[in-house]
Amino acid sequence: MTGDNHERHEMTRKNKQDFRVISGLSWFLCVRALTALSCGILASGSPVLAHPISLTDSVVDVQKDRVEIELKVLIEDLVLYYPVSADENDVYPFASLEEAAQSHRNFVLDGLILLTEKGTELEGYAAAVDASRLSDNGIPLTEVKQISVTYRLRYPTPRPLEFLTVSQKFGGEKAILPAMMDCQIKQQGVVLDVPHPLLSGQTLTTKFDWTKPPTPPKNWRELKQRREERLKHQLGIASYSGLYSFFYITPREVRHEILIPLLTLDEWTPIKRKNPAFLEVAEQDVAAEQVARFFRQGNPVSINGSNVAPTVARVNFFGLDIRDFAMNAEPRRVSVPQARVGVMLSYPSKVVPTTVSAKWETFSKFAPFLKSVIYEFNKPATEHFFRPDEAAFSWAGKSIEKQRTVQANSVKSNGKVPTLGQSEQISYSLIRNVYRAFDFHGEKETYDALNAVVDGPLLRSLYLQIRRSLLMAEQGGSRSRVLDVQRVSSTLVGKPSESKFEIELRWRLASEVEHWGHIHTRENEYVGRLSVKDDDGFWKLDKVRFLSQKRVRFETQLRQ
Repeated sequence: MTGDNHERHEMTRKNKQDFRVISGLSWFLCVRALTALSCGILASGSPVLAHPISLTDSVVDVQKDRVEIELKVLIEDLVLYYPVSADENDVYPFASLEEAAQSHRNFVLDGLILLTEKGTELEGYAAAVDASRLSDNGIPLTEVKQISVTYRLRYPTPRPLEFLTVSQKFGGEKAILPAMMDCQIKQQGVVLDVPHPLLSGQTLTTKFDWTKPPTPPKNWRELKQRREERLKHQLGIASYSGLYSFFYITPREVRHEILIPLLTLDEWTPIKRKNPAFLEVAEQDVAAEQVARFFRQGNPVSINGSNVAPTVARVNFFGLDIRDFAMNAEPRRVSVPQARVGVMLSYPSKVVPTTVSAKWETFSKFAPFLKSVIYEFNKPATEHFFRPDEAAFSWAGKSIEKQRTVQANSVKSNGKVPTLGQSEQISYSLIRNVYRAFDFHGEKETYDALNAVVDGPLLRSLYLQIRRSLLMAEQGGSRSRVLDVQRVSSTLVGKPSESKFEIELRWRLASEVEHWGHIHTRENEYVGRLSVKDDDGFWKLDKVRFLSQKRVRFETQLRQ
């Protein structure tokens, strides 16, 4: 079973168990009782409160100019929802069932919701109602869960859809049992994925490629390969409506990043808005404070045996485009059924973590468990499932990052006039050690490391300048981690002496930021004029003037 299938299985396991309550011999009694209840309500003239149970199958085929849906509804639904009575032999008459099947088309159209990428609801109609499986002799009570009526629905679209969101509200808010619909998505008749179970109120969003429409796969290997390619393209986010958790253990902090469907978050802490269907930018600012307050409470984390209060580093409201959270898009109006909320919780640590424990206490009907991907330093990812009965996670390991001594970053002088090659090597070592100083754990340690290669008056200004250069605007100003510093070229300025020289150095800096299970790698090229002097037997940077910088490379990839 693949990871996604396992996740879907876990999400629906408990719900499907609810339906099994009415299986076996007890099912007959339930059907009789519910039928009597619905008939009694209708006979009394009172409005029907809600559809008590619904188990449907749907195939959604997206064409360039329309969406065609084949929806199969069990006879059981018609019996429970309409005043259809069985005779003395427990047989439901054909005429009553056929009339109910025709009447049910409006219920189906009202309960099935299709949204475009802009959150606009599509208007559809019933192109056909296929009740051919109904027998002229009627349907026995024992067969109402085996025979279905098929509704063929059509939703015209003015242009090919980039995204389609499907949801259903067949059960209603007062349903005795939750409605469930298995939904399979196709594009021009080609199956895109396995059927997805949808509870009432849940959503399923699919992206469509019209520049290169899918063709039928030749075999299961090709289908699997396509799925892997789509997962890579979507940066590991297989479901637009799924709940994702990324738990990072790093030298400086433990970080919990969560992507939550707005509808799921609404179950935990209702988000206020004027329009139930949309959340405006101004409303997002208020909602962000509310979400931050919510996540500061509960779900405790301890590092090295001490409880640590979280800092809410970020709360963002994202639309459907994967690039929204991958590139930290500007705030925009979002459709509530399609929106996701990105929450980053930072648990800072004064020392490198050796033990971590966490507890997740926030569950709901849409989030009966939490699957979290654990990233322990630079080791391969592992998975952990938080469940109501197993809500704890613990980790213990040795620090794999040893602090370097400050002296190791120093560059000794020998009292002689450096050659061009030596000047280049000295200046490159100094600028490389400047960046490496930011690998140290705290600000004091970073300052101490810088002090070994930077002259005192320059220390603070260079610290601030380098720190700014390591911030990635694409990720909301997160500080990147230095990967590599490479020398490109150099030119001596003036004549060097045994105690001082000036050089124009060109170098490339590769750095990365990791969020949401993927890595942003950036490579910039800098040109700077460096003044280097001998300070008590060690070369130090005396002055640094940045002349230019340009981006050489920027890419995003999945963490393996």
